[in-house]
Amino acid sequence: MGKQELRKLAITRLQKIADSEQRQIQVELILDKFFQSDMWKGASSIGVTMATPFEFPTSLLIQRAFEAGKKVAVPKSLPKGKLVFHWVGPDTAFATTKFGVEEPTIEDIAAPDELDLLIVPGLVYKRSGYRVGFGGGYYDRYLANYHGKTCSLVFAEQLMEEWQTETFDQQIQQLFLA
Repeated sequence: MGKQELRKLAITRLQKIADSEQRQIQVELILDKFFQSDMWKGASSIGVTMATPFEFPTSLLIQRAFEAGKKVAVPKSLPKGKLVFHWVGPDTAFATTKFGVEEPTIEDIAAPDELDLLIVPGLVYKRSGYRVGFGGGYYDRYLANYHGKTCSLVFAEQLMEEWQTETFDQQIQQLFLA
């Protein structure tokens, strides 16, 4: 199965469970594991996206990060597949892009070496840590030069092994699953 077909299948699966009780149970189990992990405990700064409705919800995680005194950076996508993270706070204003993604309106750049932990979004994952994203290559390009810790928060419905990784695919260090 090609990556385009995988993306369509994953989006369909994620939309199907979007309002289900099973999804909420998975969210709570995954967040419990994540908040107990050394990755979370050891990070004083994190990079994380503002999730769209069918993605793994990140708002509670961001709120917990602020409460724990961690610095939070949210990405903006730029031309030519470039991703830049910006420091945000509880009162930061966001604008919705044409892709339906919320990005900060402020310009307070977080350099890659300032982020201890990057929570990487995706649509499809292999247990080995490889992922298929939305197809722009933004995260693979960013991860190629990022040296901090990486993880992803993954629903069971996103695990699929029947696809081939490509040379530019970047491996995520740890997947948190229900």
